[in-house]
Amino acid sequence: MEVELDAFSGRPNPRWELTGTQAAEFLARLHALQPTRANQFGSEGLGYRGFVVRTTAEAANDFDEVRLYRGTVFMRHRDRVEAYSDPQRTLERWLLDSARGHVTQSVLAYIQSELERQ
Repeated sequence: MEVELDAFSGRPNPRWELTGTQAAEFLARLHALQPTRANQFGSEGLGYRGFVVRTTAEAANDFDEVRLYRGTVFMRHRDRVEAYSDPQRTLERWLLDSARGHVTQSVLAYIQSELERQ
């Protein structure tokens, strides 16, 4: 599974691969979330716009892309989009922790401050 930190405009966003163990934990955490109603898939504007997790059919056949932003998790599979609630943003925080070693300390601090915002 590939994770993208959607935070930059005009330059490439940081990306990294989850290990097999991390991918399994991500899926377990993802499937523990409760469904919710949400109208928007993703976010717009400048600055932090969430995390995007992409996978292949071999890794998890129930989604093509997952976007996590402001306590809502959108799981897309082909034309279908489902929304899940993560009000404490625990899965976003978990993904931020997985970014250590892949992004600079200043980026980690910036995203941490964004996650503290409601």
